[in-house]
Amino acid sequence: MTERVACTECGTLILLATAQETGGLCMPCKGGYRLRIEEGRRRLQEEKNRGDSPADRFWHSLVHRVHDTPAGFSGLTPPEQTYFAVCLLEGEVYNGGFDQYFSNSSADYYSQAVDGLVELGAVHSLKLLRAAKDALFGANPVPPTQSDRIAVFPGMSDAHVAPPDWSKRLDDLDRRFCEDPDRLGERLDRFAEKHGLPVDS
Repeated sequence: MTERVACTECGTLILLATAQETGGLCMPCKGGYRLRIEEGRRRLQEEKNRGDSPADRFWHSLVHRVHDTPAGFSGLTPPEQTYFAVCLLEGEVYNGGFDQYFSNSSADYYSQAVDGLVELGAVHSLKLLRAAKDALFGANPVPPTQSDRIAVFPGMSDAHVAPPDWSKRLDDLDRRFCEDPDRLGERLDRFAEKHGLPVDS
């Protein structure tokens, strides 16, 4: 499996190649946008501290249904699938970048995230996601499982070589995604309201 180390500033696990390039920092810390990410997390934590909100209960119910029921993801309604896939994408990229998204199980739902961004009208986020996919996999489709993706992750067979070209490309895409050009959270809120998903606090 691809070797990961902790970011020297925030402790997030990152690729060894990224750490070698950045002096041990994750891309959000290196790029200076970790504070915006942490502010978003702080607001979410404050909401959780105020009590068990409908949004929290809904998210936990989706995770439970996907991972702990026989129907899994296919048991969600189409709006729930869209919400789940796009939230996974947003959370992974904000936490550790596109390389984290594609190397984790969240990218098992890549095609649903693409469809969801189209449905949400999040054209900038969609363009960035597709560019990240192309940087890693070229014209090939995204491998369907985490183990399949890790097996073909480009340039990672030797963790002691210089960071591959795709790493630099993803750094820029991570920064641009975290600038939130589509106001993705607001689009998700409007989508949830339109489809009657119980996320109101």
